[in-house]
Amino acid sequence: MGIGDTSAYLDINLMEGTKPLSKTVKTPHIEKFAKEGMIFTDAHAPASMCSSTRYSLLTGRLAHRSYLKKQGWLPHGPNRPMIQRALTTLPEMLQSNDYFTGAVGKYHVGMDFDDGQGMPADEFDYKDVDFTKNILDGPTHHGFNEFFGVPGNTEDSLDTEPRIFIRNDRWTFTDRLKMKWTGMKYRAGQILSGPDWDLSQIGPNFLREGMQFIENASKKQKPFFLYYVPAANHYQRNTSGDYAVPESIDNQPVKGASRYTDGSKGGEREDMIIENDLAFGALLRKIRETDDPRDPGKKLIDNTLIIFTSDNGPNVGDNEGVNPESGGLRGKKAKLWEGGHRVPFILFWKNHIRASSINRNLFSLTDLYATLAEILNHSLKPSEAQDSLNSYDHWRNPKKIDERARYFFCHLGPPYENDAIAIRQVGKKVITKGGLAQPWTKDGSQGSALASVFYDLNVDPYEKEDFSKKDLGSTKIVDQLIQIHNQGYSRQLKI
Repeated sequence: MGIGDTSAYLDINLMEGTKPLSKTVKTPHIEKFAKEGMIFTDAHAPASMCSSTRYSLLTGRLAHRSYLKKQGWLPHGPNRPMIQRALTTLPEMLQSNDYFTGAVGKYHVGMDFDDGQGMPADEFDYKDVDFTKNILDGPTHHGFNEFFGVPGNTEDSLDTEPRIFIRNDRWTFTDRLKMKWTGMKYRAGQILSGPDWDLSQIGPNFLREGMQFIENASKKQKPFFLYYVPAANHYQRNTSGDYAVPESIDNQPVKGASRYTDGSKGGEREDMIIENDLAFGALLRKIRETDDPRDPGKKLIDNTLIIFTSDNGPNVGDNEGVNPESGGLRGKKAKLWEGGHRVPFILFWKNHIRASSINRNLFSLTDLYATLAEILNHSLKPSEAQDSLNSYDHWRNPKKIDERARYFFCHLGPPYENDAIAIRQVGKKVITKGGLAQPWTKDGSQGSALASVFYDLNVDPYEKEDFSKKDLGSTKIVDQLIQIHNQGYSRQLKI
């Protein structure tokens, strides 16, 4: 989802020199939420694609440090866990601070399924999975008390993960004799599905489970963390089209309901944005209406920090040009220009974060781990969140400029190698030549870090001009990347 996909950013300019957004998809619930909270104009997914971003958010490590080097999403077929058991995750840190944790939606950082012999299943179409056995490695092994969702994407022309929901560490349907083989095009007859699988009902199912989690968690005498990750905006290519649009969600119409802020009608993709907006609104309503048992007389909304964001830029648009879905920025999903990884980020925390405000500081979702740790007075160990930068001071005081560099991974297609890395430091930006994350890349830098292009966003927000010859400090920025890459951390470790 891009910045231009929500009316929360309507009439806001993302950088000096850019025009305010004049047209977006109309998202009433996200828009109202933004007016009560803080809007970030320079927040970023750690990668331009989903799996690598989720890895960074959950571990506080740079996206290119996982085993994914050639691309930013898990390839089709069985995928081993990206998160090693030795890594402490954000939900594990929260558990250590007495939080009850849950995840609902698309996990997509790899799972191990039992092949019936206690070993990870490895056949491309999952024929060797024993659905009666517990998941060997999944969300509940990495800090979530509860999980309901799917292991990865659900495009019927690409993704072969079984179309069966997982609850905690168990499949919700286990009778292989009653499963059916589905799929289309390259995957025709290769996808195992439960007999009642309905792609259009993923969102409504996720919302039901999210509402139930809040209900159950609110009855416990402890704080809770809900990681709600719907799949609505992702392509859901199936025999009926690119998206599987439900008729309704939360008793509100979805199919055909989307509108732009100028009154024009949206298409199926925009309808799925509306599904997200309605689901988010329902979750907010639940939080507003539910009593907080730890604070008599108060509702959960009075004591809950809430974040709305995205894991990459929009999945549609011009690969190399500017796109309205990206908020008028250059690029889209899977690109290292700003439109590929600059995302909506809206923050609410009553009496702690200034309402109806704008924060223009550079921020990455990788920084959530260290920032939440600071809020909890949790002292990070050297083994935790090695690349997560505590940004709480910049949340509380948006005028305090954050001059620390951030790093973003993955660019599919020309003009860069797939494993290219972008570096941002205030308004300066360098995209490196491929070959650092993946030294064996053809035509890469063989483990070194070399600048391919240098942008000055303060002068050129649409990334049209290469400022390399003007020597605005690109060498120093790239040298910093090679240092943090080699040493294995980018924050100051207490060692």
